[in-house]
Amino acid sequence: MSISRYAKIALFFIVLGGTGAVYIVSTANGMSDFNTREYEAVMTDATGLSTRSKIYLAGVSVGRVKDITLADNEAVLRLSVLKNIQLREGTLIARKSSSILGTSILTLEPASESTRPLIPPGGRIPTAGESGDMGAVMGTVQDLGAQISRLLKDFQENQLALLSVSLETFNSVARKVNDQSDAELERVSRILESTAQITESIQRLMERGEDSRAGSAGDVYVTLENIRMISDEISQGRGNVGQAIYDNQLYESILSTVQRLEVAVLKLQETLDTINTAAASAGAVIESAGAIVDRAVGLGIQVDTSGSYLMSAGQVQAGASIRLVPASDDRWYRVGVSSVPNGYRTRTVKETSTDGGTPVTKDTTETNYNIFTIDAELARRFSFLTVRGGLLENTAGLGLDIQPLRWVSASAEVFDFGTGGKPNLRGTLIVYPFFDPDSDKPWQWIYLKGGINDSLNDSRDFFVGGGVRFADREIKGLVGLIPALNN
Repeated sequence: MSISRYAKIALFFIVLGGTGAVYIVSTANGMSDFNTREYEAVMTDATGLSTRSKIYLAGVSVGRVKDITLADNEAVLRLSVLKNIQLREGTLIARKSSSILGTSILTLEPASESTRPLIPPGGRIPTAGESGDMGAVMGTVQDLGAQISRLLKDFQENQLALLSVSLETFNSVARKVNDQSDAELERVSRILESTAQITESIQRLMERGEDSRAGSAGDVYVTLENIRMISDEISQGRGNVGQAIYDNQLYESILSTVQRLEVAVLKLQETLDTINTAAASAGAVIESAGAIVDRAVGLGIQVDTSGSYLMSAGQVQAGASIRLVPASDDRWYRVGVSSVPNGYRTRTVKETSTDGGTPVTKDTTETNYNIFTIDAELARRFSFLTVRGGLLENTAGLGLDIQPLRWVSASAEVFDFGTGGKPNLRGTLIVYPFFDPDSDKPWQWIYLKGGINDSLNDSRDFFVGGGVRFADREIKGLVGLIPALNN
């Protein structure tokens, strides 16, 4: 390779790096270790929280969760909060659900008095009662409300109509009794007047003496006979008072009204039983929805795209993949696609033949045309060692990654067996200068890589390149409900 080729490569990466730096500086407005302070919080339940979960004050993002650890069966959160936010003693922090997938955020409740001392950096922020918005089950609650609304409407249309008829019957009976009572009161008034006249007559008899007593006694007898006749009419059910007391139709009307009220009460009880049954069914639906949401919580989705420049071939190879990381973080699954330079791949094979007793060795070049290749890997992590296997560039392969430090990783992978030649042994060194796929800052998505490809064959080639990998919560919303990935 000539010096001019190396100069071109260097110029390519300088232009690429400069353009990326300008883009990052012009678009980034996130938080860094230079403009934040660290605090600590302890929670009994950190469901839905992860590193990079945001912290809000009055609806404005003012920080994020930097780390979550477990101590004494409690979640210990390390928080980064902007330096211009003054946290005073009495400030509380609470967890709040933010989506149907079960993700959560943290909210700050400032202290009521502005004269209290500030919480020092590294200090602990007390936690308030945790709250949830039940966003994951609002549709179920709406269905339950619709059922209850229909039941109440049926009750209003049927049962209240019956009650209205019954009350009207009572009102009619009361009016009749009231009318009859007024008439009877007038008759009683007349009886009392007659009694008063009798009293006056007796008094006059006593004043007139013995001679006039015989005639007055006849008047008294006539008056008493009138009173007896009135009593007989009442006892025989004649007249207004007698009908009011001895009328069977009035008694049957009151009895019928009471029976209809009993039927209405029974139907009301049946309606309440139906509402209780609907509420129990809604509770079961809510529990099922909660179980689905719990299975979706913690599944991380990362999108990766990268490119490599093959120095000897002078070609660029690009690829893209999706990595699924369960909540345990001890394994991951990757599915991706990568391009083959120029749409083909070549292999040189040495063949030895005997021509007249003399061995002759010649090179044969095999060309396999293929524009794209598929990758599908399963990986298991043991501390700093990761073992993986599956499909690598359309062929079976194995890989081993060693990551002694967070910012550097070395890997080796072997694949392309059974082609008559040696398999492809690839070694790669990856550097993560600021890598954090959950960050909001684009420069923390970038990684650099370099290594050797097909090191066991004469077609070996060195390569350099880089990539971008970041967490995508929108894709998580599409695949986060796959139960098998969380088992």
